[in-house]
Amino acid sequence: MQEDQEQQITPEVNETATPEVILENDETTPSEHSENDAPLASKEEASEKNEEVKAVEAEEDHEAPKDKKLAIPDFDALDIDAALQSIEKHINEYESQRIKGIVESGRSRILQELNAERDAAKAKYLEEGGNIIDFEFDQPQRKLLGSLYGGYRDKLRAHYIQLEAELSQNLAVKLAIIEEVKALPMAEGSAKDKYDTFKELRERWNQTGLVPKADARTIWANYNHHVDNFFNFLRLAYDLIEKDYQNNYNEKVALCQSLEDAVQHGGSPALFRTLQQTHSKWKRIGPVPREHKDALWDRLKAATAKVHELRDQYNENLQEINASKIAAKLAVVEKMAALTTDLPSKHSGWQNASKILDELRAEFKEIGFVKSEESDAVWEAYKTTQRNFNKLKNAFYKEEKARQRESLEKKNALIALAESLKDSDDIAGASQQLKQAQADWKKTGFVPKKEGDKLWEAFRAACNHFFDRIKGERNAKVAQNNAVVESKQKALLDLKAAKIGSIEEAIILSEQFSALGVLTGRNKKIDEDFDNALSKKVSALGVEPSVLERTMFEAKVKALVEADDQDGLHRQRGWIREETDKTKKELHQLENNIAFFSGAKGNPLLDAALDKIEVHKARVEELTSLRKLFNSLLK
Repeated sequence: MQEDQEQQITPEVNETATPEVILENDETTPSEHSENDAPLASKEEASEKNEEVKAVEAEEDHEAPKDKKLAIPDFDALDIDAALQSIEKHINEYESQRIKGIVESGRSRILQELNAERDAAKAKYLEEGGNIIDFEFDQPQRKLLGSLYGGYRDKLRAHYIQLEAELSQNLAVKLAIIEEVKALPMAEGSAKDKYDTFKELRERWNQTGLVPKADARTIWANYNHHVDNFFNFLRLAYDLIEKDYQNNYNEKVALCQSLEDAVQHGGSPALFRTLQQTHSKWKRIGPVPREHKDALWDRLKAATAKVHELRDQYNENLQEINASKIAAKLAVVEKMAALTTDLPSKHSGWQNASKILDELRAEFKEIGFVKSEESDAVWEAYKTTQRNFNKLKNAFYKEEKARQRESLEKKNALIALAESLKDSDDIAGASQQLKQAQADWKKTGFVPKKEGDKLWEAFRAACNHFFDRIKGERNAKVAQNNAVVESKQKALLDLKAAKIGSIEEAIILSEQFSALGVLTGRNKKIDEDFDNALSKKVSALGVEPSVLERTMFEAKVKALVEADDQDGLHRQRGWIREETDKTKKELHQLENNIAFFSGAKGNPLLDAALDKIEVHKARVEELTSLRKLFNSLLK
């Protein structure tokens, strides 16, 4: 942000009451006439004398600071087009009342050249035998000047019309205040009440703005006259007057002391503004005791003179100070530009760079306003460097947000997968997928911490739910298997010590053993040991082996179906299949071997082979019957 330019300070040096407003007549010139009007110069001069535009000068006791006086360009060094451009620029950029000297000076210089050009053309025309009545000379620059000047005059008139309305209103207010002050001595109430009323009226008077010059001296004299009458009326309350004088004295002493303290800090724009404010407040405070008046005024003048000395020194050193400030600001701009030389690749790097940029901006502002022709260029470089930094920073975070959105989508996809698998019965498959998902999670990339923590909690909760569940199921299954192993081991020991008197008892023992539960892994040998032990016990009963096998097989399968032991049923089906394949293979081998024997009967080897073939055929039929029995029991 560019610094405000210092206002020119013109402190008052006299506390004597002065008129409110000075109105003066300003001779101005209307828009240019046609080139055919003759003689043109005399018409312009007459127009300037006939038309008047009112201007307003600020009264000396007005506290508002004056605008800085604008420098008049060197129109003698400019050509007509450049001078017109300068006039147009000032008309567009500044208030009309501030550029009167510039416009009038430029206009006079331009008219001088245009008139000289026209007079030269006229003289040449007459020398060539032309008639003055027929002389025509077109000057577009004169028309442009007339247009610019006419617009300027219109704005100036509008300004003074508005100002006159304000001045008239202020005049009416101050006339009313004078009437109220005039009536105070005859009003009802105590002297103190009247004095309080007077102070309110005086405050209103001080807060009221300027009045027309024609009325300024009269109204100021009337006001002071009635104020003096009022204080004469209050002679009986002299103690109040003395107190007010003393208060005024104390306030003015404080103003002098404050200005003297400010002088100790050296010359600066703040000191010059303080001087202007001090003089403005001084005039509004009011009278002081006579014995202190001159000494107090001399004290203020001495402090004012010191400020003027400091201002002269300040202006002499201003160029050197501005040069050093320009160098300091350029150094800051170079540091800011260096931030984009090696661009950060991470969020933390950009945060650190932004912090450094803020520090450099604060350093730039602390250098202060620079009154120099280079100021605008430095300011533009300062803004350009910041825009470049912010542009690169925004581009980084735009890409970063895209990466974060992609990471967010990946994480949400993994969370959805974990949620779909957390209650899966496919322990092995789900476990493998979740482990892979955990590995993939580490590769998904960065997301903001607050949101990332929520996503991680959701993903971890789903994974923990699955693994805690299978761990609990595994522990429960282990405990259950241990109980089945223990009970079946006890049943095996009881069987070895027991005596079986019938097949029915054997079937009951087999069903009771199967009802104890299902064994897995290497513990399945307990089932085989029990079956072998039970077969030995039953074989001692003298029952035909095929009948015994069928009976025991049926009882075994029924028990497995009742216990819903799918592994046991699978083993029985496998046993039947394996026994059948084994028997058929042996039968096929025996049948092939018959071909090696001669056709003669009575060969003992042949008879033995034929007997084995019959035995294997019978065994195949038995196994086929067991398979059918097995299938029927499953329905």
